Amino acid sequence: MRKSIILIAVCFLMINSYSQKDNSKSDITKQVQSDIDNFLTEGESIVDVMDKIIQSPKQQELTMKFQQGIQNNYEWFVEYMEKSTPGKPMEYHPNLGITKDEYNELQELIKNIEITSSGKENVEIIKTDSTISFNSLGGLQILNRVKINSVKNEIEIGEIKLSYSGSVKVDNDENGFKSRWNGHNWAFEFPNGLNSEMLKDVQNLVAKNYKFTIGKLEKNGRTFIQIKGLEINKGEKEVEFDIPLLFLN
Repeated sequence: MRKSIILIAVCFLMINSYSQKDNSKSDITKQVQSDIDNFLTEGESIVDVMDKIIQSPKQQELTMKFQQGIQNNYEWFVEYMEKSTPGKPMEYHPNLGITKDEYNELQELIKNIEITSSGKENVEIIKTDSTISFNSLGGLQILNRVKINSVKNEIEIGEIKLSYSGSVKVDNDENGFKSRWNGHNWAFEFPNGLNSEMLKDVQNLVAKNYKFTIGKLEKNGRTFIQIKGLEINKGEKEVEFDIPLLFLN
């Protein structure tokens, strides 16, 4: 039980510390409106659900050792992550549970990780003057709870309202899509400014973290959306999802 709680708390750290560094948010609302309108075409669309990860047995082995190292040195890891530079891999330390050579190998394997489609779903994109919403009759029920408010520049996922957190420009193909891309992020975090002291007390942790990303891939011009949600109540996981979608048209 303790291991699962620790790994959930680590997810919070990864979301906050390893996210792509955002650009300036000033005077950007009109650009966001224009981009989203171009990214999403009104009407019926087919999406690939990109939740199947291709990784080698070696990567699986090193990842398990890495996770065990984090579990064994959890409080140290929380503080170590907090000192790391956002958007960059942390520096090696023996407490991570693997050797320096293994750590370097794992970093290279992560660069080459690839995601692929586990299946296709039909999605309807509905536009009004101020909002974009979705209708899916298949397995993507979470999309039916999503509304993009282009005037307020916020995302609603049910009762959760995500604020704009910046534009993103990925200038390399070292990601699961194997493509450079441009897009935008929205996020919701509770409590605001989750810190290392809160994460150390995982048994009493009450926290929520949601993220919505939309972008366009350079290599094929396809639009993708990624929706993440994680909620912990007194150390118990109540919500967890990570849904990457790639639109065919």
